[in-house]
Amino acid sequence: MPESIVIAPLGDLDVATVASFEETLTEAAERTVDGVIVDLSSVDFIDSSGLGVIIGFNERLRQERRSLAVVAPRGTAAAVLLTLTGLRRTLAVFESRGAAQHR
Repeated sequence: MPESIVIAPLGDLDVATVASFEETLTEAAERTVDGVIVDLSSVDFIDSSGLGVIIGFNERLRQERRSLAVVAPRGTAAAVLLTLTGLRRTLAVFESRGAAQHR
C-alpha cells in the first residue's frame, strides 16, 4: 500500500494562516514519494486562499504522478465549501482519514 503523509490543519485556514499551511504541504511533498492526505476535519473556517493552495498543490502532485486526498467529513466547513464550489468533482474528497488511506 502506498505511504502518504497526513497534514491536519486546525482552526482557520485563511489568508492569515495560508503561508504556513503552504509551507507545510511543500515540506510534506518533499518527504513522500506517493502522496499527501490533507485532513480538514478540524478546520473551522476555510476561505478562497486556503482553497487556492489546495488546488495548486493538487495540480503539482498530479503533474508529478502523485496523489492528494482531502478529508472533509459531511457537515464540516470544508465539506460545505467543497460542495458549493464544485471542487468535489476535481479533488479526491473522502469522509474519513481511513477512507483516504485506503483509496
